[in-house]
Amino acid sequence: MSEEERIYEILSTIHKIEESKQPVSVYFNQNSVPFSLAQYYRYRRILQKCGEEGLRDARKDGNYTKLTERIKDYVIAIVKENRSVSSSQLQSKILNQFDVHISLSGLNTFRASVSLTRVPAPKEENYKRQKSGGGEILTSLSFFTNIIELCTKTITEQVDAVRQSPLFEQNRDIEKDNPDIRSHGKFTREYNQLESVRVNRFKSIDDKIADKDFSAMNIFGMSEKTISRYNLALLCLPLVTSNGRSSRVNRVKGNDLSFLCGYNYKDASLNKYIQELKYLKVSDRLIAATAKFWMNFWRNESEDETYFVCYYIDGNTKALWSSNRCYKGRVTMLGRVMNCLENVFIHDGKGHPL
Repeated sequence: MSEEERIYEILSTIHKIEESKQPVSVYFNQNSVPFSLAQYYRYRRILQKCGEEGLRDARKDGNYTKLTERIKDYVIAIVKENRSVSSSQLQSKILNQFDVHISLSGLNTFRASVSLTRVPAPKEENYKRQKSGGGEILTSLSFFTNIIELCTKTITEQVDAVRQSPLFEQNRDIEKDNPDIRSHGKFTREYNQLESVRVNRFKSIDDKIADKDFSAMNIFGMSEKTISRYNLALLCLPLVTSNGRSSRVNRVKGNDLSFLCGYNYKDASLNKYIQELKYLKVSDRLIAATAKFWMNFWRNESEDETYFVCYYIDGNTKALWSSNRCYKGRVTMLGRVMNCLENVFIHDGKGHPL
């Protein structure tokens, strides 16, 4: 059957149904019709919308698709340039460029057919900018001169020396004193009022070490990185407190330690670290290592081999005018006890600090 004959048959059948004056369903039941009831209504809609031309079979011209070859080339060019572009972004670009709306499923199917599926873009690290009143200068200089590395190495060597000493193993089995009047290991008022505790409190470190269980100290389980971070925190105390004491770290300004040294230490942690350094008796090593370090540092900087054998220790007390509560001491030049900053400098004969 030719295309013209097919169209003629459809039109004549529709005309017969309309002239029969019967309900459409009754006519289909009583007569032989070359198409179904649903197809009849479909033909009616096509005739009303497009006329006889709409009845022509366009399947020989290929299936109708919005995704033309031109749009396909456009999609391929964009995706090859940026594999992380999403299909929703492609949909918007196609709509703006060609005024054609293509479904997301259609775009995803096409991308899969040409092996151009979406590849997520690598996540960019977000760096949070912080500042602490020029404290970065101090930390940068400490790492540039390697003074932090020197202190960390000296403390680590002392830790290893104490760990290998006979006293370390000898005191490992020492039990805690008066555990019955402690609260979960913490000192209580009753414990602090014991006569033995009050007497031992003022003994020298040499006397206390004899009964000290070194294995219970946190510093023996610290890595070099952690010790270095503690040392940097102690170095930055004058920047984050009003008097350089760890007790002021718990205030708002003390939170800057998290930026300056990498961890927001509090007073309890820093105070315990200092106490453990005291029990290690690392001060002699640190003084000798620090003095030697600065001697070599200034010798390399000035290229001058002439140095005095003696070194100077100078104390300086400066008045601090502030409405905040600060450390108080005697300011000699004013002859009064007031807020002040006390500094002690050790330097060589040429004024270079040690």
